[in-house]
Amino acid sequence: MFYGSFFNLNGILHLQDQLTLPRYIVKNQYAMVCIMDKNKLSILLIVLLLIITSISGCVDQNEQSVVEQTGAVQITDMLGRDLTVPLEIDNVVATSPPSTILIYMLEPEKLAGWNFVNSFNHTLMNETYLSLPVIGGWFGTQTGNYETIINIHPDIVLEGFTTDGQINDAIQCRQEMFGSIPVVAINSSIIYVEDSDPTIKYVGELLGCEEQSESLIDFRASILDEIHSKVSDIPDEDKVRVYYAEGPKGLMTDPSGSQHSQVINICGGINVADCPLSPGSGMTPVSIEQVMEWDPEVILTSNAQFYESVYFDSLWESMTAVKNKRVYLAPQNPFCWIDRPQGPHLIVGTAWTATVLYPELFEDLDMEQITREFYSQFLHYELIDEELDMLLNPSTGA
Repeated sequence: MFYGSFFNLNGILHLQDQLTLPRYIVKNQYAMVCIMDKNKLSILLIVLLLIITSISGCVDQNEQSVVEQTGAVQITDMLGRDLTVPLEIDNVVATSPPSTILIYMLEPEKLAGWNFVNSFNHTLMNETYLSLPVIGGWFGTQTGNYETIINIHPDIVLEGFTTDGQINDAIQCRQEMFGSIPVVAINSSIIYVEDSDPTIKYVGELLGCEEQSESLIDFRASILDEIHSKVSDIPDEDKVRVYYAEGPKGLMTDPSGSQHSQVINICGGINVADCPLSPGSGMTPVSIEQVMEWDPEVILTSNAQFYESVYFDSLWESMTAVKNKRVYLAPQNPFCWIDRPQGPHLIVGTAWTATVLYPELFEDLDMEQITREFYSQFLHYELIDEELDMLLNPSTGA
């Protein structure tokens, strides 16, 4: 099968004294085998094949030996940067909540710390994870401390990026500050419910939990497919008009296009807020007169103080959503289901949002079953009946 192939004579001519080689036509140190004696040529090719196989085996063994001796392996992060990381990654820190929550959902035993303080009196999280140290991070308010994180001795640090294929200065600076600890750049698409698959898959492979990451991707797809199939054909004039009330007085919001109000658009609602999109952490201030003019049919909020007061506040009593008792407090524990922090956990909040915007359309979407499954598989907590009821049916004097 090698007849007519080219060989480098420097590596084989020294065999000529041991074998009667075929005649060569030489040009620029390369020769084309002219078939004169097939038997002798076969012997030569077998010898060459054995030499090549032996060399290849030595290279593979040497590479494996280097990995075993150093305990390290080279990877490429999601920005295309080549990094050397430990072969076994057991201790991971992320610099922002979305990435931290993703680690917790995929491989909680490898999470080294939280970016934020969880302030619930009864947090729906096992004590093992709840007791992890709070290390801060770089998101919204900058609370990260390099020395604190370095002293935890993480194997790697996950840093999100939002630029399109460009290594931004923040990641370069972060790597310099962390020194020998590899900073692995991952795409911050996990803050968006609909665009998170590549990052979930990458982190799953990085941490060696591919099966769990695929389960999360499949769970997310099943929810979104169900929602899209039912809301895609709703005419604009029939879509529910929604106001997202933020802050204790409900007079801050995020308009359509903000990552903080994404669940409204995904679930076929119309975000009534006609106001500027605030950069950074969002929360555009609005007046009660503006909200009255918008007169939403549904009000969503993640602020318990506003929810507990809205039905008793004369400023809100004339609005359609309040009169029809359609103000909904998003489940909060251990992370808010619809906003702050963003992350892949928002998928269960997307299912919840669909059921409150269109209860008749999604009457067959079993939120109790979905919630139990999600908490068990991805938040690593088995809900009891009272906890499930607390999540899905918050009490109010209304």
